[in-house]
Amino acid sequence: MKRKIKRWISRVFGINESAYYSENNRKSAVIINDIDFGHILEGKEAIVTGGSSGIGLAIAKKMVDCGAAVTIIGRSQEKCQKVAEEINCSYLVLDLTDTNSLIQSVTEYIATRKIDILVNSAGIIDSERWLGKTPEKFDLVMNTNLKAPYFMCQVIANHMIRHKIQGHILNVSSSSSMRPGWGPYQLSKRALNGMTLGFADKLAPEGITVNGLAPGVTMTPMASKFMDTDNLAYYNPLRRAETPEEIANLAIFLVSNLGTSIVGDTVMITGGSGILSSGF
Repeated sequence: MKRKIKRWISRVFGINESAYYSENNRKSAVIINDIDFGHILEGKEAIVTGGSSGIGLAIAKKMVDCGAAVTIIGRSQEKCQKVAEEINCSYLVLDLTDTNSLIQSVTEYIATRKIDILVNSAGIIDSERWLGKTPEKFDLVMNTNLKAPYFMCQVIANHMIRHKIQGHILNVSSSSSMRPGWGPYQLSKRALNGMTLGFADKLAPEGITVNGLAPGVTMTPMASKFMDTDNLAYYNPLRRAETPEEIANLAIFLVSNLGTSIVGDTVMITGGSGILSSGF
């Protein structure tokens, strides 16, 4: 099983297997402090794509805790409904890769609302080998990770401008955006960083703040394919992966008034991965 995981890492991320497993990972307990922001988002209404699991779920939950009315967007009715009941939020079931449906459904959904915050967190990773990518899987990754956030930003930005809302948009990127773009995942995340800059430039004069955050490997279902799920040990300078709760703390800062003067940045939260290390 371990050998299979090694091959998967090498194939998908282009990492040397021996280098990945040669370092001694940190095994001591890691305590993650949950920052108490109080009700900093009281009176705000937010939409979080990919909010039914992983980083999106952690952000949505933290937003609710901070006083926001939150709507999560996901593809699974069952998962969305379960999360909505657990964290006390609303939900919209939608396939984000169907762009026309996205535009129509979100436009109709927000017609009677005033959205202050958009978080684009939905994303997928490709699992096809290098030089074995197929057009279908390439399009799926790009449509999910780049095209959907673009049109979500477009719909919500028009909504904010129309209602004179000085809101926040946050795009969840990845440390992989700092890597050479030899696959659709890296390409989509690097392009997302550029898109964040573009929307930030155009929307700042309207009072709309656009930023990104770029996690490294985070303990989510996506990461369970290539690391142990019973601890945070990981090959990066910090010697551990991030937790969704850590990402959520940073997200709250960026979408609140605390982050209003940060414009167009994609803030790295990676344990050094993507900046200091050759790991992903």
